[in-house]
Amino acid sequence: MPLRPPFFALATLAACVDPAADGVQVAATLTPAAAVATVGTLTYTTEPAARTQVRYGHGDVELIRPLEHTGAVAHEEVLVGLPGNTEAWWRIDDEAGAELASGTWSTGPVPAISPPTVVGNDAGAWITTTLLGSVYAAVGLSPRGEVVWYHFDESGLEPVRARPLPDGTGVVYTRGDLGGPDSAASAVVTVSWDGATVVETPVPDLGQDFVVEGDGAVVALAAETRAGTDGESVLGNALVRVETDGTWARTWSTWDCFDPALHPSNDPQLGWTWANALDEADGDYLVGLRNLSSIVRVDGESGGCGPIVGGDASEYTMVGDTWRHAHQFHRWDDRLLVFDNDGADGKSRALELVLDDVQATATTTWTYVPDTGAASFVLGDVARLADGSTWVAFSLAGQMDRVAPDGSVDFRLNTALGTVFGYTTLADAPRP
Repeated sequence: MPLRPPFFALATLAACVDPAADGVQVAATLTPAAAVATVGTLTYTTEPAARTQVRYGHGDVELIRPLEHTGAVAHEEVLVGLPGNTEAWWRIDDEAGAELASGTWSTGPVPAISPPTVVGNDAGAWITTTLLGSVYAAVGLSPRGEVVWYHFDESGLEPVRARPLPDGTGVVYTRGDLGGPDSAASAVVTVSWDGATVVETPVPDLGQDFVVEGDGAVVALAAETRAGTDGESVLGNALVRVETDGTWARTWSTWDCFDPALHPSNDPQLGWTWANALDEADGDYLVGLRNLSSIVRVDGESGGCGPIVGGDASEYTMVGDTWRHAHQFHRWDDRLLVFDNDGADGKSRALELVLDDVQATATTTWTYVPDTGAASFVLGDVARLADGSTWVAFSLAGQMDRVAPDGSVDFRLNTALGTVFGYTTLADAPRP
């Protein structure tokens, strides 16, 4: 079973400064979080009411853009994104950037998680992911690969995807049965940054992936079993929308777009479609179906079926290499990145394709296979970064690569032996 983190000893650090030139006086207290040793809550008052900014970091590293607070007397800010065992600093400025108060505190050790090994200086993004194996946890990693946030899950089920909440208050993840997405005990779990608030929403039969809407609702993959033409049970998939009040409903089914008789599974021991990846595109959903080697676009309002790329059901002619048993993908403009579990003679790789909607072709233009031989016959993730680099995560091997446009690897992270990770969510700041 995963280990429960020891509670970090609660302490408070207070600071007060003389009135600034504009006459504002500040009284501030930094309280380390009891459940997450790398997080602190800064509470302060201004006299009189004032607009302020909060900055924080460690050494010469400032972690996040100034956090602006409206004209009020009482203020609170949760400081997240710091590594363990680190001397951290904070400061409160007025709206013009003049310092009103400042202080320091020491973060505590990160429990039960062995730090990753890193080659290279910077991943180019903050990483939210999950750990599976020696511990089950949702975690946040800095661009340097440091563990800066964590929440351990002791349910015995696997957390595969974690994402920051769009309102900036914490993290949401789903847990289920990675070996078969049909667990009645699966749930959507939201955790505040300080770990003090954990809300578990039971949703049966959750799959491996989900997205978060702007209003906080979660749209997730789920299993759905129906009777086949011969009366046998057919394990397909659905999309479920989970509202912030805990209610949920199915919004789409693989039976809406596919027929088991016309589109058979290429790995029937794992069921029919085995949906394992989900993304959003202009209000629609892109659903990856491992056992059909297909990605289908689903209308976000009607649930109607859009174009299908890949596999026997593809509406595009596949030109060049294609994938078999894909996991996560990234679609933008006319491009599609796919993590291919075992389409290259059993080797895992990343593929980039150009989609021509007029000619209905999908042409592979780039591939990446790591020099380490890392493979991931389940899970795996890809993303194109703003500078043209490609993020490739070999989950089962515990390896994350940042691949430059010339194919060289300028950052590599490896988890400790016995620990793998789920999907990765990349961001340019430790929280939205």
